[in-house]
Amino acid sequence: MNSSGDQLEYIGGFPALNGEELKVALPVILGVICLVGLVGNSLVVMVLLRDLRQGKSTAVHGLILSLSITEFFLLLLCAPLRVSTTPRQGWSPSWVLCKSSEYLLHACLSAKSFTLAAVGHARYRHVSHLAKHGHPECPRVWVLACSTWVFALLLPVPQWLFSTARHKHQFASCVFEIPPTAANFMSAYGVAYPLIAYGIPMTFAIVCHFKALLLHTPRRDHTPNRREPQARRVTLLLWGLSVGFTVMWLPDWVVWTWVRHRKPSGPRPPNALLILAQLLLFANGVLNPLALLTASQDFRDGVRSIFQLASHGVPRDRGSEGTAVLPSTLGQKSLGANNALSTISGYREVLTCQDVVQNIPPDVQHFWQDRKNKAPPENNDPTPWERQESS
Repeated sequence: MNSSGDQLEYIGGFPALNGEELKVALPVILGVICLVGLVGNSLVVMVLLRDLRQGKSTAVHGLILSLSITEFFLLLLCAPLRVSTTPRQGWSPSWVLCKSSEYLLHACLSAKSFTLAAVGHARYRHVSHLAKHGHPECPRVWVLACSTWVFALLLPVPQWLFSTARHKHQFASCVFEIPPTAANFMSAYGVAYPLIAYGIPMTFAIVCHFKALLLHTPRRDHTPNRREPQARRVTLLLWGLSVGFTVMWLPDWVVWTWVRHRKPSGPRPPNALLILAQLLLFANGVLNPLALLTASQDFRDGVRSIFQLASHGVPRDRGSEGTAVLPSTLGQKSLGANNALSTISGYREVLTCQDVVQNIPPDVQHFWQDRKNKAPPENNDPTPWERQESS
């Protein structure tokens, strides 16, 4: 770990940019990434909230909802702070801005890491039938999500304590200063923090998904299970989210370890690596919702229902013949002078007939019931012609 007298010119974020094209292109690229990521994560959150209200969610759904909310805050708050703390002439980032930029980013990333680990464990429990299917245990999921966020907010506190703003070489930049009294602590922290925030939770998540995939292998008795391929695809999707986040966060950890453990006279990380590490972090917030929306049929159906709700005001259901009908109008047709019975599908015919029967006046119902229940007179006369002749 560097000594207290060595001011680090990089504590995270983008380095000082020299080319005018790069100064314009980099914010534009980051803005597009943030816009796409915010839209995608908003759709995922709306679909999961809709499933939660309908009682169709599981523990994995609740944790994916927490993950999407974390990515939403990461793109909405941390990306603008990263751009605002880029060293450049004529702009001096404040002391609060330098502290919040590094702290909030690491808090959100740690929360994502712990949430993905919880997703892996929940998926393994679901596949191994250790959890009760059909019972999402919402209080337990929300307690776990809140505990994850509390731990994620406490873990990068040293990043906030030793971050500050300094002027150097006509540039105002955010630096990382370690006082002599905290040198030993920060040396141990520089080793333990990457393991706690990145190495252990991501390894745990990948191992849990791998064990869940092993449970999807065919049984020895070859018992047919039509839901097995779909369950395996879901496990592969969640496993891919964990692997993708692990790979895309790795360059930033390489830079973080390089900067904090290099010697004062040692080489600094190249600017290309600094820019790539930051772009990959925010690009992961776009990859996750795109993977969920493209690989999961449930998410696609949920997005389609949301768009139909936004365009028509009421989500559409499917009739028995595949014709889209509004559930709010099913069974509400009544007889009138200019209204004909709707015969879109057999299901609708049954509902309409039931509604017609319910709208018959009570006296008419009593009349027909009386006629129907009245037994016909019995005629047991063996010689009816004699009675007819006598009359």
